[in-house]
Amino acid sequence: PMDPEVVQDTFGDCPICGMALEPMTPTADAGPNPELIDFRRRLLIGGPLALAVFVLEMGSHVGIPFVHWLGPQLHVWLQLLLATPVVVWIGAPFFRRGWSSIRTGNFNMWTLIAIGTGAAYLFSLVSVLLPGLLPASLHTAHGMPPVYFEAAAVILILVLFGQVMELTARDRTGDAIRALLNLAPKTARLVTDAGERDVPLEDVKAGDVLRVRPGESVPVDGTL
Repeated sequence: PMDPEVVQDTFGDCPICGMALEPMTPTADAGPNPELIDFRRRLLIGGPLALAVFVLEMGSHVGIPFVHWLGPQLHVWLQLLLATPVVVWIGAPFFRRGWSSIRTGNFNMWTLIAIGTGAAYLFSLVSVLLPGLLPASLHTAHGMPPVYFEAAAVILILVLFGQVMELTARDRTGDAIRALLNLAPKTARLVTDAGERDVPLEDVKAGDVLRVRPGESVPVDGTL
């Protein structure tokens, strides 16, 4: 919808902006949006995981010393275990769009999201698994490099929440269009030399003469 010059005969993501492509002509029998269903499921699963990572990391700033209760090692390992599903599975569609934008040179918001959250997660992964690779000046008071699992997880969930809101709004717009389409009659009364007969609307051609009887809906544009 953002780049109307992009046209293809299959569903997929726009190669310019990365958003999901939509049918050019809405139909009355269109089913539920599969991307919206998928994103809602990802949000329901990933939201609590990201919240748990956020609470673990930021608890010390509000007087809840999780790091002292759990110990530095267990504290970061719990964050790693909670954040990994969010980054690897929940955020997979965003990383796919980001990689596509880099590969095609059409940089967009998905480029920034993928690079930013990916860098935060990979740096944190090195901090947990291979802390010796990082300079000692980066180590915190607990003797370990800092981790940014909560930043990667929370950003991805916020982006996912925004996508769900946008897709929901677009889906409601589609519902309104489909409701209008359902109001249109499915047949028209064709007038010919042999008499009148009802024909499917798709059989009506330019130049046909139709009769609209009192109380009926006008089936096509034309001159009354």
